[in-house]
Amino acid sequence: MNARIEKYLKAYNLVQLAGWLLALVSLPFSFMLSFYTVCFVQLLSLLEIFHAYKKWNNSSPLLCFVQIAARLFILFFTYLLIFLTIFKKIPFFYEVVYAMLLAWFIAEIIRYAYYVSGMFNVQGELITWLRYSAFIICYPVGVVSEFFIMYTVFKYDDLLSIKILMVVVALIYLYFFPKLYLHLVKQRKLKLNHS
Repeated sequence: MNARIEKYLKAYNLVQLAGWLLALVSLPFSFMLSFYTVCFVQLLSLLEIFHAYKKWNNSSPLLCFVQIAARLFILFFTYLLIFLTIFKKIPFFYEVVYAMLLAWFIAEIIRYAYYVSGMFNVQGELITWLRYSAFIICYPVGVVSEFFIMYTVFKYDDLLSIKILMVVVALIYLYFFPKLYLHLVKQRKLKLNHS
């Protein structure tokens, strides 16, 4: 990898780490600032599909696309539901969104801290262990929360096309989540047994 690409990737990962940290720190004080920050860094993460395609990292472009598209999908419908709650209270909505965001924040802060520390050659055992262990809790919490968002959209939206879309996306989740989770379990065994 040439030096310009390496500098770009360092800057990209530092921006992502800073964005996710800002989102976490601002959450207790300003839900919407935190939410908009997540939207920004998640849109920025579309670049990771290109990174994977160019083989600048070890990710699969397809898995990258599926993860990022799923999050953007959930963020879009969460945003719509936030405005719906102005007119109609949705039981447990904000609590579930907080849980989802916290799971995302923890997973992404650890992931980008791991990438940044590796790029600057300061990786330690703790960050490696966190990188390959935090998903055990973060991913199921995130996915259950995301299912709640889809269910809520399904329940409160009267358009048949939106209801069908929610069912299709839920089926895609059911197909891809076990594959991704099992891939992470394999990665965990490989990385933690060789650390």
